[in-house]
Amino acid sequence: AMIGADAEFARNAQSGARENAKAYGIKIVYDKTYPPGTADFSPVVRAIKALNPDVVFVASYPPGSVGITRAAHEVGLEPQLFGGGMVGLQYAAFLTKLGPMLNGIVNYDFWVPEPTLKFPGVDAFLTKYQAQAESVGVDPLGHYLPPWAYANLQVLQQAIEATKSIEQKTVGEYIRNNAFDTIVGKIRFGGNGEWDTTRTLMVQYQNIADSEVKQFFGPGKRIVLYPEDWKSGELIFPYAKAKP
Repeated sequence: AMIGADAEFARNAQSGARENAKAYGIKIVYDKTYPPGTADFSPVVRAIKALNPDVVFVASYPPGSVGITRAAHEVGLEPQLFGGGMVGLQYAAFLTKLGPMLNGIVNYDFWVPEPTLKFPGVDAFLTKYQAQAESVGVDPLGHYLPPWAYANLQVLQQAIEATKSIEQKTVGEYIRNNAFDTIVGKIRFGGNGEWDTTRTLMVQYQNIADSEVKQFFGPGKRIVLYPEDWKSGELIFPYAKAKP
Protein backbone atom coordinates (compact mmCIF):
# COMPACT_ATOMS: atom_id res chain seq x y z
CA ALA A 1 0.00 0.00 0.00
CA MET A 2 1.23 3.48 -0.87
CA ILE A 3 0.06 6.83 0.45
CA GLY A 4 1.64 10.21 -0.19
CA ALA A 5 1.06 13.94 -0.14
CA ASP A 6 -0.20 15.49 -3.37
CA ALA A 7 3.03 17.46 -3.83
CA GLU A 8 6.19 17.14 -5.90
CA PHE A 9 8.52 15.24 -3.56
CA ALA A 10 5.87 12.75 -2.51
CA ARG A 11 4.63 12.16 -6.06
CA ASN A 12 8.20 11.49 -7.21
CA ALA A 13 8.79 9.11 -4.31
CA GLN A 14 5.62 7.19 -5.09
CA SER A 15 6.59 7.00 -8.75
CA GLY A 16 9.88 5.39 -7.78
CA ALA A 17 8.11 3.03 -5.40
CA ARG A 18 5.82 1.90 -8.22
CA GLU A 19 8.81 1.14 -10.43
CA ASN A 20 10.46 -0.88 -7.68
CA ALA A 21 7.26 -2.74 -6.91
CA LYS A 22 6.92 -3.70 -10.56
CA ALA A 23 10.57 -4.76 -10.78
CA TYR A 24 10.26 -7.03 -7.72
CA GLY A 25 6.82 -8.40 -8.49
CA ILE A 26 5.11 -6.69 -5.56
CA LYS A 27 1.37 -6.24 -5.95
CA ILE A 28 0.11 -2.74 -5.14
CA VAL A 29 -3.26 -2.91 -3.39
CA TYR A 30 -3.63 0.79 -2.47
CA ASP A 31 -2.08 3.81 -4.20
CA LYS A 32 -3.46 7.24 -3.34
CA THR A 33 -2.47 10.79 -2.46
CA TYR A 34 -3.90 13.15 0.13
CA PRO A 35 -4.22 16.97 0.03
CA PRO A 36 -1.31 18.69 1.84
CA GLY A 37 -3.72 20.31 4.33
CA THR A 38 -5.16 17.00 5.54
CA ALA A 39 -5.55 16.95 9.33
CA ASP A 40 -7.29 13.62 10.02
CA PHE A 41 -5.56 10.54 8.61
CA SER A 42 -7.69 7.96 10.41
CA PRO A 43 -9.99 7.24 7.41
CA VAL A 44 -6.97 6.77 5.13
CA VAL A 45 -5.21 4.43 7.54
CA ARG A 46 -8.41 2.45 8.21
CA ALA A 47 -8.82 1.94 4.46
CA ILE A 48 -5.26 0.66 4.24
CA LYS A 49 -5.70 -1.62 7.26
CA ALA A 50 -8.79 -3.18 5.69
CA LEU A 51 -6.62 -4.40 2.80
CA ASN A 52 -4.07 -6.00 5.18
CA PRO A 53 -0.97 -5.13 3.12
CA ASP A 54 2.46 -6.54 3.95
CA VAL A 55 4.19 -3.20 3.33
CA VAL A 56 2.95 0.36 3.82
CA PHE A 57 5.03 2.96 1.98
CA VAL A 58 4.53 6.56 3.06
CA ALA A 59 5.79 9.67 1.24
CA SER A 60 4.95 12.62 3.46
CA TYR A 61 5.89 16.06 4.68
CA PRO A 62 6.08 16.74 8.46
CA PRO A 63 2.34 17.22 9.15
CA GLY A 64 1.51 14.02 7.27
CA SER A 65 4.38 12.11 8.85
CA VAL A 66 3.07 12.93 12.31
CA GLY A 67 -0.60 12.43 11.41
CA ILE A 68 -0.10 9.09 9.70
CA THR A 69 2.08 7.76 12.52
CA ARG A 70 -0.50 8.70 15.11
CA ALA A 71 -3.37 7.30 13.03
CA ALA A 72 -1.48 4.01 12.56
CA HIS A 73 -1.40 3.58 16.34
CA GLU A 74 -4.98 4.68 16.81
CA VAL A 75 -6.39 2.12 14.36
CA GLY A 76 -3.87 -0.65 15.04
CA LEU A 77 -2.17 -0.76 11.64
CA GLU A 78 0.37 -3.62 11.70
CA PRO A 79 1.94 -4.39 8.32
CA GLN A 80 5.22 -6.28 8.05
CA LEU A 81 7.08 -3.06 7.13
CA PHE A 82 6.00 0.55 7.60
CA GLY A 83 7.73 3.79 6.57
CA GLY A 84 9.75 4.96 3.58
CA GLY A 85 9.97 8.67 2.78
CA MET A 86 8.61 10.42 5.84
CA VAL A 87 10.03 13.93 6.06
CA GLY A 88 10.21 15.49 9.52
CA LEU A 89 10.82 12.42 11.66
CA GLN A 90 14.54 13.26 11.58
CA TYR A 91 14.08 16.38 13.75
CA ALA A 92 14.04 16.56 17.54
CA ALA A 93 10.65 18.31 17.58
CA PHE A 94 8.98 15.32 15.92
CA LEU A 95 11.10 12.63 17.56
CA THR A 96 9.95 13.90 20.94
CA LYS A 97 6.36 14.58 19.84
CA LEU A 98 5.91 10.96 18.72
CA GLY A 99 8.32 9.18 21.06
CA PRO A 100 7.69 5.40 21.30
CA MET A 101 5.11 5.57 18.48
CA LEU A 102 8.10 5.70 16.13
CA ASN A 103 9.41 2.28 17.13
CA GLY A 104 9.53 -0.08 14.17
CA ILE A 105 9.20 2.55 11.44
CA VAL A 106 11.84 2.30 8.71
CA ASN A 107 12.65 5.70 7.23
CA TYR A 108 15.27 7.55 5.24
CA ASP A 109 17.91 9.77 6.85
CA PHE A 110 21.33 11.26 6.06
CA TRP A 111 23.31 11.07 9.31
CA VAL A 112 22.56 9.55 12.71
CA PRO A 113 24.82 9.08 15.76
CA GLU A 114 25.55 5.41 15.13
CA PRO A 115 29.11 4.07 15.64
CA THR A 116 29.45 3.24 11.93
CA LEU A 117 29.04 6.92 11.01
CA LYS A 118 31.48 8.41 13.51
CA PHE A 119 33.87 9.86 10.94
CA PRO A 120 36.78 12.08 12.03
CA GLY A 121 35.60 15.56 12.93
CA VAL A 122 31.86 14.94 13.12
CA ASP A 123 31.70 14.83 16.92
CA ALA A 124 33.67 18.07 17.20
CA PHE A 125 31.35 19.72 14.69
CA LEU A 126 28.21 18.58 16.54
CA THR A 127 29.59 19.64 19.92
CA LYS A 128 30.07 23.17 18.59
CA TYR A 129 26.69 23.16 16.81
CA GLN A 130 24.71 21.82 19.76
CA ALA A 131 26.26 24.34 22.17
CA GLN A 132 24.71 27.15 20.11
CA ALA A 133 21.53 25.50 18.85
CA GLU A 134 19.15 26.42 21.67
CA SER A 135 20.18 30.07 21.79
CA VAL A 136 19.49 30.56 18.07
CA GLY A 137 16.31 28.46 17.96
CA VAL A 138 17.37 25.63 15.65
CA ASP A 139 17.08 21.85 15.92
CA PRO A 140 19.01 20.85 19.08
CA LEU A 141 20.32 17.61 17.60
CA GLY A 142 21.72 18.87 14.30
CA HIS A 143 21.96 15.34 12.92
CA TYR A 144 19.84 15.46 9.78
CA LEU A 145 21.34 18.07 7.44
CA PRO A 146 23.99 20.16 9.28
CA PRO A 147 26.82 17.58 8.92
CA TRP A 148 26.23 17.42 5.17
CA ALA A 149 25.99 21.20 4.87
CA TYR A 150 29.37 21.48 6.58
CA ALA A 151 30.77 18.68 4.42
CA ASN A 152 29.68 20.52 1.27
CA LEU A 153 31.79 23.48 2.34
CA GLN A 154 34.69 21.16 3.14
CA VAL A 155 34.54 19.89 -0.45
CA LEU A 156 34.56 23.44 -1.77
CA GLN A 157 37.41 24.44 0.54
CA GLN A 158 39.57 21.49 -0.49
CA ALA A 159 38.93 22.11 -4.19
CA ILE A 160 39.82 25.80 -3.92
CA GLU A 161 42.96 25.06 -1.94
CA ALA A 162 44.06 22.32 -4.36
CA THR A 163 43.51 24.40 -7.50
CA LYS A 164 44.46 27.73 -5.93
CA SER A 165 41.52 29.15 -7.83
CA ILE A 166 37.95 30.34 -7.34
CA GLU A 167 37.15 30.13 -11.04
CA GLN A 168 34.01 27.99 -11.30
CA LYS A 169 35.11 25.82 -14.23
CA THR A 170 38.44 25.01 -12.60
CA VAL A 171 36.95 24.26 -9.20
CA GLY A 172 34.08 22.26 -10.72
CA GLU A 173 36.44 20.12 -12.77
CA TYR A 174 38.47 19.30 -9.67
CA ILE A 175 35.36 18.38 -7.69
CA ARG A 176 34.16 16.05 -10.47
CA ASN A 177 37.44 14.16 -10.59
CA ASN A 178 38.60 13.84 -6.99
CA ALA A 179 37.56 12.39 -3.65
CA PHE A 180 37.24 14.47 -0.49
CA ASP A 181 37.67 13.68 3.20
CA THR A 182 34.83 15.22 5.20
CA ILE A 183 33.03 14.87 8.51
CA VAL A 184 30.54 12.54 6.80
CA GLY A 185 33.30 10.37 5.36
CA LYS A 186 34.92 10.23 1.96
CA ILE A 187 32.87 11.85 -0.80
CA ARG A 188 33.23 11.33 -4.52
CA PHE A 189 30.80 12.38 -7.23
CA GLY A 190 29.69 10.28 -10.19
CA GLY A 191 29.29 11.25 -13.82
CA ASN A 192 25.71 12.41 -13.27
CA GLY A 193 26.69 14.78 -10.46
CA GLU A 194 25.18 12.63 -7.72
CA TRP A 195 27.22 10.84 -5.05
CA ASP A 196 29.28 8.05 -6.61
CA THR A 197 28.05 5.71 -3.86
CA THR A 198 24.67 6.38 -2.28
CA ARG A 199 24.74 7.81 1.21
CA THR A 200 21.02 8.03 1.74
CA LEU A 201 20.42 5.92 4.81
CA MET A 202 17.51 3.69 5.72
CA VAL A 203 17.16 3.56 9.49
CA GLN A 204 14.76 1.86 11.86
CA TYR A 205 13.54 3.56 15.03
CA GLN A 206 14.13 1.16 17.89
CA ASN A 207 14.01 1.13 21.69
CA ILE A 208 12.58 4.63 22.05
CA ALA A 209 11.46 4.69 25.66
CA ASP A 210 9.80 8.08 26.12
CA SER A 211 9.61 11.60 24.73
CA GLU A 212 12.84 12.91 26.26
CA VAL A 213 15.18 14.47 23.70
CA LYS A 214 18.36 13.37 25.51
CA GLN A 215 17.98 9.76 24.32
CA PHE A 216 18.38 10.84 20.69
CA PHE A 217 21.81 12.43 21.13
CA GLY A 218 23.43 9.00 21.31
CA PRO A 219 23.28 5.69 19.40
CA GLY A 220 20.75 2.89 19.56
CA LYS A 221 17.54 4.72 18.62
CA ARG A 222 17.94 5.07 14.84
CA ILE A 223 19.63 1.89 13.64
CA VAL A 224 21.26 2.04 10.21
CA LEU A 225 20.04 -0.81 8.00
CA TYR A 226 21.33 0.43 4.64
CA PRO A 227 23.78 0.96 2.95
CA GLU A 228 25.47 -2.22 4.08
CA ASP A 229 28.83 -0.47 4.63
CA TRP A 230 27.33 1.62 7.43
CA LYS A 231 24.88 -0.90 8.86
CA SER A 232 24.81 -0.64 12.66
CA GLY A 233 22.22 -3.22 13.67
CA GLU A 234 19.50 -5.61 12.59
CA LEU A 235 15.99 -4.97 11.35
CA ILE A 236 13.28 -5.81 13.88
CA PHE A 237 10.72 -7.65 11.77
CA PRO A 238 7.81 -7.56 11.50
CA TYR A 239 6.96 -3.97 12.37
CA ALA A 240 4.63 -5.00 15.22
CA LYS A 241 7.51 -6.60 17.16
CA ALA A 242 9.19 -3.20 17.57
CA LYS A 243 6.05 -1.34 18.62
CA PRO A 244 5.67 -0.30 22.26
